[in-house]
Amino acid sequence: MATKHRIATSAGPKDVLTAREAAHYLRLALPTFYRYMWEGKIPSSKIGGRYRFKKSLLDRWLGKKPEGDDVSGRNKLVGRVSAIKRDAIMAQVNLEVGEHKITAVITRDALDELRLKVGDVAVALIKATEVMVIKEH
Repeated sequence: MATKHRIATSAGPKDVLTAREAAHYLRLALPTFYRYMWEGKIPSSKIGGRYRFKKSLLDRWLGKKPEGDDVSGRNKLVGRVSAIKRDAIMAQVNLEVGEHKITAVITRDALDELRLKVGDVAVALIKATEVMVIKEH
């Protein structure tokens, strides 16, 4: 008798996915998906001893626009806050986006209002009038 992988049924919440369903939703190979999860790049929770994934958090990880988000910028990179340096007026926030690090300098008031802390998931919205490209040799 052949075994079939169980597909999500209407019995469970539609916003909660299994690892296999989440990997398929993100279009990642299952081993890559698990590696990202274990590295803390993909948000997860354990329910009944098994990992489960909220679709809304996966959407945010993908950089998809949540409902009510009317920001027109297209260059959004979702990452995890890896470091924060602050002084009285300004703050430097480092985001790790995959293998890349993005550094932003914002006001201390903005940092306090966002309540950012190391480990939080945040979105870097990049708006630039110039982009420089350099070929490495």
